[in-house]
Amino acid sequence: MSGQLVPLPGRQEKKTSRSAPHPLARTVGALLRHHRELKGWTQRDGVVAVPVMGSVPTLSRYETGKQDQDPERVDAFLQACGASSAVREEAAQCLRRIKYSPAWANPSDVVSEPLSGLFAMEATSKSIRTYQENGIPGMLQTRGYAKALMSDFSRAQPDEERQRRYSALIDRRLDTRLQRQTLLDDDHAPEYEALIGEPALMMEVGGPAVLREQLRHVYSLSENRPNIHIRVLLGKALSQGSALHTSMTLITPHDGAVSRAVYLETRNRSGELLVEDEDIEMFQASLDDLWTRALDKGESMKVLEHYINQLHD
Repeated sequence: MSGQLVPLPGRQEKKTSRSAPHPLARTVGALLRHHRELKGWTQRDGVVAVPVMGSVPTLSRYETGKQDQDPERVDAFLQACGASSAVREEAAQCLRRIKYSPAWANPSDVVSEPLSGLFAMEATSKSIRTYQENGIPGMLQTRGYAKALMSDFSRAQPDEERQRRYSALIDRRLDTRLQRQTLLDDDHAPEYEALIGEPALMMEVGGPAVLREQLRHVYSLSENRPNIHIRVLLGKALSQGSALHTSMTLITPHDGAVSRAVYLETRNRSGELLVEDEDIEMFQASLDDLWTRALDKGESMKVLEHYINQLHD
């Protein structure tokens, strides 16, 4: 499936009900349904094969995330379907996270339902690779840099009422963004690979002091965090061939064949979530090509240091 519009935080005019299934519960449900179908079972077949599931209506609610999912039932069902240990652990991890998932887990006026689903996919991923040509990736942003971006968007609104409304949400959006970054601090944090275009290092978002703080933060993460890999693409590398999109993220779960996704972001507007293998392969190839053109860790850090030294108050 492709072409699904994913509003960015604050874009929707109408609030989405918080009674919607938790995104992590939907992820578990998708795993149950996917492996049942791989087995060639109907829902009735599944209940007959795994009596502990109870009934067809119960299995149906499990697959949609509309009922609390018992970890033992989920694991028994996946095991009967022949799911790998990695898939079973992914489902178990989802169910554990539901108990203490952050505020963005369910849709609100700050995080839309589709975007919260994307966050849930990130939360159970094995690796995340992102390419940002003209900005610092959200997972690496400082509060000051993120606030400058959001404030610019708020001031750009065509009338005072819309400016006021967007401005009132900035602090909550900032809290959500910074809370999302804690994913990289988790004991089971995914490998995070960020490709940053050289233009992003020159755009003085929020002014020189804000950008300097931001680049120092990126430098520190690259130097000190073993699960965070940051590479810079110089302008000449970018000129060797255009990326398929200026802002794209590939999310890979522990079982690479299930629940992969590519998210394409348009700044402050909307996004597109791609889940069909053909689309994913195309964008993955583009990301792989960009990675081969990027500087290695040491050279990337030298470039970051160069731009940090160019900035003055």
